[in-house]
Amino acid sequence: MIGLKELHKSFGGRRALEPLTLDVAGGEVVALIGPNGAGKSTTLRMLAGLIQPSGGRATIGGHDVVTEAAAARRQLGYLSQRSGCPLATVVGDLAGLVARVREVPFEQAVQSLARAGMEDRLECTLGELSGGQRQRAMVELATLGPVAALLLDEPSISLDSEGSEHVRDAIRQARDRGTAVLFASHHLHDVAVLADRIVVLVQGRVVAQGTLAQLALAAGVPCDAGVTDSPIERIYQVLVQRGRTAAPRLTIVRENAA
Repeated sequence: MIGLKELHKSFGGRRALEPLTLDVAGGEVVALIGPNGAGKSTTLRMLAGLIQPSGGRATIGGHDVVTEAAAARRQLGYLSQRSGCPLATVVGDLAGLVARVREVPFEQAVQSLARAGMEDRLECTLGELSGGQRQRAMVELATLGPVAALLLDEPSISLDSEGSEHVRDAIRQARDRGTAVLFASHHLHDVAVLADRIVVLVQGRVVAQGTLAQLALAAGVPCDAGVTDSPIERIYQVLVQRGRTAAPRLTIVRENAA
């Protein structure tokens, strides 16, 4: 559903993303992690058609994001770190617009917002919502309707523990509907409990990718399946430091990969 083949991006003379090849199947969740400036948002923005790749190819639902941009966008749900919607936008109006684009009844959009506790806020503007309320509403609208692929950039930003669990539930529901989910996050707990595979980016290049257990093995960190927070923090620190010191690139693929 989401395909990247040697996708890369440069800004001026600076390489923001080294050639990246990655596939995310329907019903699969893949996480991008790494320090600020690692290329996570750049990757998602290229897939969303917001910036042009410098080379390589990216597809959404089999449609090239450059040469078949309109068809690719119709298959896509996307949430950026900042929604980009004017704060004067009325919540109900935005829900109606998304419902029309996704070709679902307006009532379905209202039901989605109700799950985020927004059922009595339809007449409010985005600016009248708290940052957490706004994020929960935008996650619900991003996941509305039948999308083949979902791109989420820091979906748990500004959220408390309850809001973060709401986002995790929305991602799980999208996965269970067969949506391919690719998300970037600094919230490593979300990564540990949601991601089928994890891609670690450092300075625009992949230093590791695989399941949490595979990354733990590569980092030399014991990984207890019943405890996720502490191991993934240590795994992350080891692999990022390895990438920063220009150690040989480490790429781990799924065990059933061809």
